[in-house]
Amino acid sequence: MEGLLLSLSSHSKLDRDRGVEALSLHLTILPTSQCEEVETTLLKLCTMKLGENCEFIEDDPAWEQVHGALQGLVVYINAKHDECSNDFMTSSLLIGQQFLIYKENRVRVAAGELLGVLGKYQGVIVYHNCKGDILSGIKECLDRDKTVDDAKIKQKLNGQTPETVFHDTAGWGNLETFMKALQCIIQNIGAEFDECIDDDLLSLVFVSLEHTNRFVRETGYMVCCALVSIHPHNEQISARGHIWLEGKRFADALEKGLADNWSQVRMAACCAARAFLLGIPEEGRDEFFPQLLPPLCLNRYYIAEGVRIHCQGTWGMLFGVTGVGAVEKHLPSIVPFYIRQSEADNHAVREAACACIAELATKVGTDPVKEYVPGLIKSLLICFQDDSWPVRDAACVACGNFVAAFSVECEGYLDQLLPLFYANLEDNIPSVRHGAAIALTKVSRKYSNDTLMDMIAKLSTLLEAVNDQSDDSSQFGDLSKKPAVFGVAMSDPAHENQVMYSCGSLAPKMRRGGDGAAPGAGGCSASHHFKRPAQPWETTDGGVKLLMEMADVTPAKPHLLKLIPKISNATQRRNFEHHKNLLETIFKCLPVICRRLTKNKMKPFINEFLDGLYYSLRSDNNLLKSAAVECLQSLSLLLGPNILRGRIEMVNIEMLQYVEQSFPETIGA
Repeated sequence: MEGLLLSLSSHSKLDRDRGVEALSLHLTILPTSQCEEVETTLLKLCTMKLGENCEFIEDDPAWEQVHGALQGLVVYINAKHDECSNDFMTSSLLIGQQFLIYKENRVRVAAGELLGVLGKYQGVIVYHNCKGDILSGIKECLDRDKTVDDAKIKQKLNGQTPETVFHDTAGWGNLETFMKALQCIIQNIGAEFDECIDDDLLSLVFVSLEHTNRFVRETGYMVCCALVSIHPHNEQISARGHIWLEGKRFADALEKGLADNWSQVRMAACCAARAFLLGIPEEGRDEFFPQLLPPLCLNRYYIAEGVRIHCQGTWGMLFGVTGVGAVEKHLPSIVPFYIRQSEADNHAVREAACACIAELATKVGTDPVKEYVPGLIKSLLICFQDDSWPVRDAACVACGNFVAAFSVECEGYLDQLLPLFYANLEDNIPSVRHGAAIALTKVSRKYSNDTLMDMIAKLSTLLEAVNDQSDDSSQFGDLSKKPAVFGVAMSDPAHENQVMYSCGSLAPKMRRGGDGAAPGAGGCSASHHFKRPAQPWETTDGGVKLLMEMADVTPAKPHLLKLIPKISNATQRRNFEHHKNLLETIFKCLPVICRRLTKNKMKPFINEFLDGLYYSLRSDNNLLKSAAVECLQSLSLLLGPNILRGRIEMVNIEMLQYVEQSFPETIGA
């Protein structure tokens, strides 16, 4: 037992964790006759300092000792709750209440866990005993006067320790830990807690969801999740419980939380929304779908992976394979929500909104969506000019989907769309260029031959752009290379009193597109306003991707064959630093182009690519070499090993020797 006490009292968290684990194992073999001794020891450990010889001394214990003791009490009650005396349970309850206002956050959290485990075995009586302290503590912290707090902070900075200042400012005192304690109690009591839900409790919880501190909001939504997870004994389907009766208030709060700017808060709201909707019988959910379905839909594409996966799981639980029907039914509330979210300050939200709008064109029937097309296209056109390249990419993909599904409705917007598609085709980001190529191909399938011929003429210009590439193709070649000037940061009125955002947050660091966005807003090197001009090789790279995609459009094939020599000519341009990136794209696309334009039509051009292919096979760039190897293997399958061998032998005997040694199977060796 002495070893356990030393471990639970250690200053090291690892030692305390090991002590808790050892206590758990010890309790499995502990005879009932020794339980009272363990109870007394754990209670003393909370209130008396442990001496050198494991003797208790009348003194304030260190917070680490209290923390370990509280964790030990939780383990003990879980293991021996049937054998615990009433006096012990009463003393544990008092200790839990006492340490809810302790100076150390971790101790307060452990005290809340202790109250929770007591509620698990003693029921609502624990809540009734703690209700006054917890609710009054939450209310007091919520009502804190910021002016008084500012004066207190200044006073403390003049003499007290940073830890004290931190305690009085972080999370508004004990508010977050009071909320966590309430959450633990609700979760552990379970269904019986339904009788304890009243207006005072709900009002405090809903007020916490409006708090300026994101950690308090997150904890508030976890309390909401605990509340809505309660199913009263008489079951909701036969008699509405408090949660269903208060459904409108919960739905309003959850709708706001599902759109919170902080991913952690949004995640907590997602958990609460799932518990809320699944806790209500199917016939009662339609009442809340107009509010909760739109944000749940959008969060299936949210950038934060936890939020995205959780909402996709919730969607499957709610609808299974009938999700499309649910979206069609609630389009009047979903479409306006998507449009509003495409105008949000948060660039991650705008990206998700564009992805959701794209989904409407591909998964939902054309007739239900048709009436909303003009409004959706206008929103996408604004997003197309966004500072954030992922938003521009998502808007480009969505516009391509709308052109494919609603060509008649989109024809009036073609003059605005085509320049934006071409701009993305020359973007600095490879995936954006590819998305634009796919979108332009959809345009070529849907509109007149004149539009197709204009695109082919534009494509010819794009493929020739690499001929103007200078030797310096470095990514930031247009920026100054002079040494930076360092010095003391000075106050600048232009940068004072401005909103500050964490680099790890999803706050509005990038402005949305349209006339309302400030020129040069944002902060990303690939933003719409700050984006560097496209390098000529990037323009040709986009052209190669476009030719590959359009090679599957039957009317375009004869015209595209005439452009193949321009691609082979691009493989000879190796005077610039990024020529390997362009070669990688060409040799990834060449096999696809050959298959789509047919091998018989492409045979006359193959020899022109072999020199560039040989250069790429020997490259020290792994991505380029991999693309070249795959291209060589594809050509072998397409033409036949013997024909490929003959072609290589005609062009370059050194290449033949190299391929015989390194890739003999491709030429039948």
